[in-house]
This record gives sequence, structure tokens and C-alpha cells, in this order.
Amino acid sequence: MPLHYGKAVCVAGGAIIWDYFAWMRKYAKHPEKYPFSERYKKVQKLLQRLSRGFNVDFHVEGLEKLPEETCCIVSNHLSAYDPVSLIAVMDKPCTFVAKKELLNKPFAGKIIKGIDGEFIDRDDLKQSLRLMMKVEDDLKNHKEKNWIIYPEGTRNRDPMKNVKEFHHGTFRPAVKANVPIIPVATYGTFRVLKRKPAYKKYPVWIKFLDPIYPEDYKDMKTPEIAKMVEERIEQAISFDLRKKDHVEMAKIDKKYRFNKII
Repeated sequence: MPLHYGKAVCVAGGAIIWDYFAWMRKYAKHPEKYPFSERYKKVQKLLQRLSRGFNVDFHVEGLEKLPEETCCIVSNHLSAYDPVSLIAVMDKPCTFVAKKELLNKPFAGKIIKGIDGEFIDRDDLKQSLRLMMKVEDDLKNHKEKNWIIYPEGTRNRDPMKNVKEFHHGTFRPAVKANVPIIPVATYGTFRVLKRKPAYKKYPVWIKFLDPIYPEDYKDMKTPEIAKMVEERIEQAISFDLRKKDHVEMAKIDKKYRFNKII
């Protein structure tokens, strides 16, 4: 087992196994029996411990910008660790859409189901549309639950490229539910799950940008909203997060080069 994963197992492995029998299975099987906030807190605590095991060093800005009302959180997507990072740092209870392959994973699948996450089959258009309608319904009717959306549809595997094109259809649930859209710029998560332990710590940058309220987008179509959010996130990464990341990584590794990201 790679040392990087070995440390994570040592720090969080016991908690994961304990939590699997203590609450994961029952939350996944009958989530309706337990308050969403209770389930979210359990998941958040576990993911925070996992992040410590992976030596993740969170740098978070703008959490105070999250509104009290239900909202849709929209972020770029660089790694499978992205939703873990957001849940670990955000006390506002939320859930997200995951790829269908995670459904049958013994731990990940139950954790996602435990916080009412949904699983998308990207090859099944009808299923994807039904899922978006479910998200819309939740945003309208479940005021305690907020949704994290990754409008790129899949991971951007080239961290030198800030974002891929945002799919405007993923903004329809927020628009139809008439809720605020919160752009979030994320950077650095692509390093966390590398099998080789390259660094002593792994900086992850999360910046919550200014909310876009319904009155701000009421005269806009979803392609226009998608482009606006994409540009805001791209600018935040280009002109802020990548520069800060470069400075931090240079402290961690003297051989680190900005144009050679691993």
C-alpha cells in the first residue's frame, strides 16, 4: 500500500470501520428516519478526519458569503476529492450528485446515500433529466438541504487548464427553484489522491465567491448564467488561487515548478 494511503488508513481507518457499523448502513438504508443535519454532521466529521489522514491543508475564503436560505453551490471539478473537501469545510448541510459507479462502493456509496446524494448515469439522458428534476424539487421543498453541482459534468484532468465548459442544463434546477447560486473556485485537490506521497502536506484552496441571487439572473437564460459562473470561477483560479498555490508549494518543495504540476 502506498505510504500516502497508509497514513490515511492509520488516521481514519478505524473511524471508517466503526462508523460503517454505527451509522453508515442505517443512514443509507433508512435516511428518512434521521434528521438531515444529524446525518450531515456525522459525514462531515468523518471526512474531516480523512482529510487529516491525507495531510490536506485547507485554505478557505468567503464562507461568510453563504446565505442562510437554501442555495445551489456550483464549483469546478478537478478530483474525486472535491465534494469531500467542500463537505469537510462547510457547516451548511448539503449533498451532491455522484457518478453511478460509486453506488456499490462499500463505504463511499453508503456515505453518499446517507446524505441523500444522487447517482447519475451520464450515458442515460432520461435518467439525468429525472435526476435534475429531483434536485429542483429538493431545492424547492427541503429547506435544510443544499446541493453541490459540478457543471463540467466530469473531472478536468488537466490542472493547468482552470475549467472545462460548464453545461448550462445543470443550472436549471437552481433557476426553476428560484434559489441563490454560489460559485466556488477550488484548486489543489488533484494532488490529494495521488498514490505516491510527494509532499508532507497538500494545500487545497477553496474560495466562495459572491452569491448570484434570483433577482440577479431573472432576465438571463441558463447558457448565459453558466458562462457567467464559469468566467467568475476561472478568474478566481487564474488571478488568485493558482498564485497563492505556487507560493505555498514553493515552500513545501524547493524543486516545485509552476509549469510542472503533480
